[in-house]
Amino acid sequence: MFQAIIDAFIDIVLFVPRWIFKLNVDVIEVLLGWLPVIDIQDPAVLASGIPGDVLYFTTMMELPYGLAAAGSALFARFVLRRIPLIGG
Repeated sequence: MFQAIIDAFIDIVLFVPRWIFKLNVDVIEVLLGWLPVIDIQDPAVLASGIPGDVLYFTTMMELPYGLAAAGSALFARFVLRRIPLIGG
């Protein structure tokens, strides 16, 4: 009996946030429906247009590793700056 009363109270309290969330989702759905369709090309077709010399030098300079290392360093810096007393 007491659990049913608590469940009913929780449903009443959460009605407004759920209604607001549903309203926002419906508005975003309508706005996204108005956007025009963008013609996206296949990445393999775009990559085939890169000359072999460029691919050779990106392989020699370890570009994929360098991008991953720089990205992880930037992410670590972002996280560390959010810690109080460390990231002034």
